[in-house]
Amino acid sequence: MKFTKILNDQLDHCYAVMRLQAQGRDFLVVASEENQACNAYDLDNDFAKQTVWPDVGGTMTMVQIPGTLNFLATQKFYPGFNSAACRIVKETWNGNGWDQTIVGDFPYIHRFDIFEKADGTGLWYVGCSIANSKKDTDDWSDPGKIWVGEYDDEKEEVVNQRALDIRIEKNHGYKRMDGYSLITGVEGIFKLTWPVDGKDWQLEKLVDRETSDIFSADVNGDGKVEYLAIEGFHGPYLRMMDDQFQTLAKSDADTPFGHAIWGGKLGDREYFIFGWREGKQDLELITDDQLNVELIDQQVGPSNVLVYEKGGKQYLLSANREANQVAVYAIDPEN
Repeated sequence: MKFTKILNDQLDHCYAVMRLQAQGRDFLVVASEENQACNAYDLDNDFAKQTVWPDVGGTMTMVQIPGTLNFLATQKFYPGFNSAACRIVKETWNGNGWDQTIVGDFPYIHRFDIFEKADGTGLWYVGCSIANSKKDTDDWSDPGKIWVGEYDDEKEEVVNQRALDIRIEKNHGYKRMDGYSLITGVEGIFKLTWPVDGKDWQLEKLVDRETSDIFSADVNGDGKVEYLAIEGFHGPYLRMMDDQFQTLAKSDADTPFGHAIWGGKLGDREYFIFGWREGKQDLELITDDQLNVELIDQQVGPSNVLVYEKGGKQYLLSANREANQVAVYAIDPEN
């Protein structure tokens, strides 16, 4: 498989990524985790760039409001993990760019999500705090919480918010699935099932090992998903598991700070894409359930990645944080 870099733009400490597609428009959005910009790249106009916001930054998560070019994003998740001033903002499309309003303060929220209720009556909200409070960056004595509620877009606020009866240390990873979410931390991997048919939120522990991030894809073609997990806080290990979370392979600790993670179909089969932010800082294609890899790019230190399709072709967007580089790679699955 061949990856050819077709966009290379500078953005200091680029981190969060999103594809924003609605109302006949199509953008890639990339934001910095430091006091830097958020930029949008027009996929219908040769990656023409515009500034969504020029500074503030500290953005860990961006989520599209369904059916619109509006989105929610965290800001001020700095310095490091000591992010008591973290907030969520709403960016509203005005026809030419975005106007910002502040949804509210959400201390230590690292990942959050909004998604439509099963009955179509509104939007659920899930917020995962990496800690509940901190004396300093290295203080993990007050573990994070899982917050649930509803997002009211007319009021532009989260309502009926409450914390579930669990505390998760270094609560870092989040993956939206079909009707549930996977949430990870020191205590392991958890399944958060969304409310339906009058039932409340339900939380179940699936794995007892410390996990930083997780993604799923059927990389061996057996018709069942495999799970790729970053083991430990940002690594240094990778673990491949089957659909029952039984281990298929585990990596050697040869390079640390695992962060970028994606899984899905490239060409006619499924793969994982993974990146390390320290050590070799490679961006890699994981080709099977034994963690064999092909190099996509080196010494770029990616933070987050996504794959998108445009005009019948596939592309990889990578926030190459350690290289301060927003990159897009054209994918040729036949080569």
